[in-house]
Amino acid sequence: MLKLLAWFLALTLAGVPIAFVLGISATLYLVFAAAVPLRIVPQRLFAGLDSFVLMSIPFFILAGFLMNEAQLTSRLISFANHLVGRWRGGLAQVTVVASMFFGGISGAAAAEAAALGTILIPAMEREGYRRDFATAVVVAASLCGPLIPPSIPMLVYGISSGASIGDLFLAGATPGVAVGLAFLALNRFLLRHMPTAAEREAIAGVSAERFLVSLRGALVALAMPAIILGGVVLGIVTPTESSAVAVLYALVVGFVMRTLRPRTALQSLAAAALLSATVLLIVGCAAVLGWVLAAEQVPEAVARFFLSLTDRPSVFLLLVIVLLLVVGLFMETSAAIIILTPVLLPAARGYGITELHFGVVMVFGLVIGLLTPPVGLCLFIGSSIGKVPVHVLTRALLPYLGVLVVLYFLFTYVPSAALWLPELLKR
Repeated sequence: MLKLLAWFLALTLAGVPIAFVLGISATLYLVFAAAVPLRIVPQRLFAGLDSFVLMSIPFFILAGFLMNEAQLTSRLISFANHLVGRWRGGLAQVTVVASMFFGGISGAAAAEAAALGTILIPAMEREGYRRDFATAVVVAASLCGPLIPPSIPMLVYGISSGASIGDLFLAGATPGVAVGLAFLALNRFLLRHMPTAAEREAIAGVSAERFLVSLRGALVALAMPAIILGGVVLGIVTPTESSAVAVLYALVVGFVMRTLRPRTALQSLAAAALLSATVLLIVGCAAVLGWVLAAEQVPEAVARFFLSLTDRPSVFLLLVIVLLLVVGLFMETSAAIIILTPVLLPAARGYGITELHFGVVMVFGLVIGLLTPPVGLCLFIGSSIGKVPVHVLTRALLPYLGVLVVLYFLFTYVPSAALWLPELLKR
C-alpha cells in the first residue's frame, strides 16, 4: 500500500487532474503490486457508475444552470435586498441571504460563487466596499450551497454510504442555515463603522407593495427546493426522479416567463454535461481505487487503528476533523468523500456514530477546503471574477474561515444540532 500512496501523492503534486490521479494510481498498483488482471479496471469503472441514484447528479446540475439562465438569480437578489438591504452593510448581507436562497437551487458552491459573484462583486464595489472584502463575502457565502438541500456532496455521500438521501438533505439544512446566519452576524460586526446612507437611500422608496412583488418573483425560484425536498422526504419521488422534476420545472418556468430561450437552454445543457462528466469520471475512477483499498482490507485496518488509539468517540472525531481539514486542502470534495467514506465509516460505526451524523461531519469538513489554497475551487473562482490575488483573498476570508471552524466543531460534537430535523419528521 505504500507504493499506492506514493503514486497517488506523486501524481497529485505533479498537478494531474484528480480523476486521473485516482484511476492511474489504482491501475499502477494493480500492474506492479498485485496479481490481478487489468480487465478489472473497466469492470470496476462501469460498476462504480452503474447506479440509478447517480443519474440525479447531472439533472441537479442542469436544473441549477437552467434556473440561472432563466434570470431567477436577479429575483432572489431583489427579494434578499428587501429583507436585509436596510441593515448596515446591506449589500454584504444581501449577498449572504441570496446565497442561502440560491443554495436551495444549485446544490453546488462553485455555481453559486460564479452566478452571484458576477453580479454582486461589482455592485458592492460601486457602493464603497473594498474589492477583496466584497469577493470574500461572495466566496464564503457560497458554502451554503453544498450544505442546504439539494446538496450534491450529500448526494455523493449517500451513494457511498448507503444512508438515506432524504435524511441527509434534512440533516444538512440546519448547518447550511446556521452558516448563513453566522455570516450575517459577522458582517454586522466587520462593517460596524461603514456608512449606510448610500444603501439606505437606494431602497428608501421600498413599499409593502414592492416587497410583495419581489416576494412573488422569488417564490417562483424558491419553489424548486421545496418541490425537491418535499418530494424526496415524503416518499413521493426518489432523488433521481426529483432531479428530473427539477429540470422540467426549470424549463417550464423559463419558457413561460420568456426568460429562457432554446439557444441558452442548449448552452446550459452543454455546460451541465461537461461538469457532470467531470464529477462522474471522478466517481468512476474512485470506484476503481475503492475496490483496490477494499481488496487490501484497508478500511478494516483503519478501523482497527483508530479503535486501538482510543475508546472515546470525541477523540476519534477530533482526529477525523484534522484529517478532513487537511485532505480538503488538496483534494476535490466529491473525490474525497468517495475515497474516505468506505475507509472511515466502519471506524465511525465502531464508535457508535451513525451514518447520518458522520455524513454531516464529512461534508461540512471537506467543503471548508473550497475556500482554502492550494486547490480551493471557490477561492480561485472568486479570485478570477473579483480580480483579487489569491493570497489577498485568502487573508480577507480568514474571519469567515474562523466562523466555519467554530460551527464545524459545534455540529460535530452536538449531533442533535444537525439531526433534530430528520428525527422530528420521523415521529
